[in-house]
Amino acid sequence: QQQPTKPQSALDILLNLDKQAANLKAQHKNNASNEDVVCANWARSEIQSARSSALATKSIFTHCFIAPWSSASPFRCVYAVAMLFLAIVIQVVVPFIILITRQPIIDLPNGCPNQSSPQTKVIGFALSLYFVFQTLQLCLNKLRGLGFLHSFVDLGFGRSLFIKLGILSQLLGMAGAGGAQYMLFIGNADGAFIVLVLQSLAMTFCLTVDQNLMGHKNGTYTAARVSAVAKD
Repeated sequence: QQQPTKPQSALDILLNLDKQAANLKAQHKNNASNEDVVCANWARSEIQSARSSALATKSIFTHCFIAPWSSASPFRCVYAVAMLFLAIVIQVVVPFIILITRQPIIDLPNGCPNQSSPQTKVIGFALSLYFVFQTLQLCLNKLRGLGFLHSFVDLGFGRSLFIKLGILSQLLGMAGAGGAQYMLFIGNADGAFIVLVLQSLAMTFCLTVDQNLMGHKNGTYTAARVSAVAKD
């Protein structure tokens, strides 16, 4: 007589999923080929994930990529150009002005963070760690979505320049905001702790300004048009 199967717990199911994924990875690690079904499925899932990032990341660069650049929609064209200008200035120009002028530390004898108090070091370390994770999320989501549009959605050379500009703006923004935050931490090390928090939030805002400028209505409009041109 066949004994009833013992029901699996949620933890057992989760562990089995991890075990299956590890076995597949070990099995096909050194045997990848163009005809490998598992590798093809993996590539397909990665492309689908990148497409999802493109739909979820509603930035002004993506909006310019799919905007109707015609005299029939003059307001949307003016809006796209104005928001694009604001995004580049806040995301790239402002952090690099802080870096080039060295305004936060120009009156200090040196730029060593060791001169700050222990409390400031702890707060600065925590906020810097948050900034690093925020930057990593940008790499995994926003840049991945822009990369998908650049590689798989061909709307002509002119429109592709907006995606290239978006990728370049993100990379420069991350570098500039990171350096500016370092200087701001040192320059305000002897000030109120709330200043450290506010300046960290300001640099985080610089990284996401291209998304914050969109709004719900324009974000929905952008996602719908991206979905239409990037169908499976």
